[in-house]
Amino acid sequence: MNKLNAMLILVMCTLILAACWDQIEIEERAFIFGMAIDAADKTEVKLTQQLVVPENMATVAANAGGGGKAYRNLSSTGKTIYEINLDLAKQASRSIDSTHLGVILVSEDIMKQPGRFKEHFDVFFREKRMRRGIKLAVTNGLAEDLLYVEAEHEKIPAEYIKNLLENKKRLDVTDLVRIGDIDEKLYEETSFPLPYLKKISSTVIDYEGIAIYNGKEERMVGVLKGDDAKALSYIRGLKNNGSINTEIDGGPMTIEILTIKRKITLTNNDPNNLQFSIKIQIKGAIADQSGWENLKEYEVLNKFYKKTSEKIEEMVKNTINKLQNDFQTDAMGLGEYLNRYYPKIWKEVQDEWDNGKNYFSKSDIDCEVKIVIEEPGSINKTTSK
Repeated sequence: MNKLNAMLILVMCTLILAACWDQIEIEERAFIFGMAIDAADKTEVKLTQQLVVPENMATVAANAGGGGKAYRNLSSTGKTIYEINLDLAKQASRSIDSTHLGVILVSEDIMKQPGRFKEHFDVFFREKRMRRGIKLAVTNGLAEDLLYVEAEHEKIPAEYIKNLLENKKRLDVTDLVRIGDIDEKLYEETSFPLPYLKKISSTVIDYEGIAIYNGKEERMVGVLKGDDAKALSYIRGLKNNGSINTEIDGGPMTIEILTIKRKITLTNNDPNNLQFSIKIQIKGAIADQSGWENLKEYEVLNKFYKKTSEKIEEMVKNTINKLQNDFQTDAMGLGEYLNRYYPKIWKEVQDEWDNGKNYFSKSDIDCEVKIVIEEPGSINKTTSK
């Protein structure tokens, strides 16, 4: 019995020691926090990796506001991302670790060239250690440039960008996009929206709008900005925050969005004359009112509801018009709705949904908006004398 116990202990010790044989010390690792993909020419791409070395991070943290940078950027060009990764590993002089990769930026130039984004992004889906929660965004101009922006309160540009994308209050025009969200969409050639970022200065990056990617054409076809971008988020019904600027009797007012509910109904199932009804219900709260109206008064509140609903309906219709006629791309999710609830119809139209015959562009889409304010209150009110 003692011999058996001794043998078991020996085997367990062997397994424990064997499990650590290829362990790499943290000091010997270079962690990737961000990546940028740009076009080098028609056949090659430029990959920039933002590396953070642990001991440099500790030095910067201990000497806040001074000292050297907590990161370094390495770049190389090649025909494939895999090939470039091998080259960058040689430059790094350390073992490159992608477990902390938080954001991947892709230039507008790459996105607009048919097939290039899909071709070069395939490697990220095949890499087993690549986390599905990595954020993805399109950039105005070179993606690499954003990895050199040094924000006031962040030591690492990639971390600043990741936090910018995660900031729901600031992101009132589209939902956060992770690489795990688009794997299936690329495979099924489904169109989708992406965050669109722009470098404003050496210290600031701005959320510029929404890039529209056509799944069939495998390219970015345009950008929605301002009210058009906001309206797309209302149509998709995915946002539960953000704000709406409106007015009542000439006085400006800001409404904080609490919830958005969207309901799509297919009202005509003829593939050559598809008709959809989209009903959007927005629940909000008054964040700021500069007018002199008391919104607790029935007539005033009804007038406000009507005017605000009409304004949002106009925004939504303008966005639908751009998607159907200018971009001819379904970034609204109507194709996904048909696929889920009307698979027979979808099978008939999917090959030319937003290309070729473009059933999407030919569809009749009606929208109705209802807005409800919680606790309208009485912020500003005059008293007659």
